[in-house]
Amino acid sequence: MLMHVVSNQGEFDCRSKDEIETIIRQSTQIPYDDIWLSGEYEYPCLTITLNGADACLHYFLNGDGDFWQSVGTCERVVSFVSGNGAPDFTPENAVITLDQAIQCMRLFFDTLQRPDCIAWRSM
Repeated sequence: MLMHVVSNQGEFDCRSKDEIETIIRQSTQIPYDDIWLSGEYEYPCLTITLNGADACLHYFLNGDGDFWQSVGTCERVVSFVSGNGAPDFTPENAVITLDQAIQCMRLFFDTLQRPDCIAWRSM
């Protein structure tokens, strides 16, 4: 399987989950990152926004507005930066851990489906 990865650090074509995990873990060293993962086509895709070891995920089934946001148990508001470069404050109940985000990436890599290892809310 070949997965296309786009982050603030560049664009990569990765052939293994370990390659993608390395990119994700390196991204925690910069203030913010916005990582997009997709297979052969643009959709479905999984996005991982990072602020250190905090993550917020979105799963986009298509370009028609069918998408979901991660549900977490963090008890504080965390800011993330995506797309336009402006900080966006994500509700604490959308923030998951880095390890959970990596687990989601691994499942997405295998199936291209919305990972079932965390809870999701429809947006």
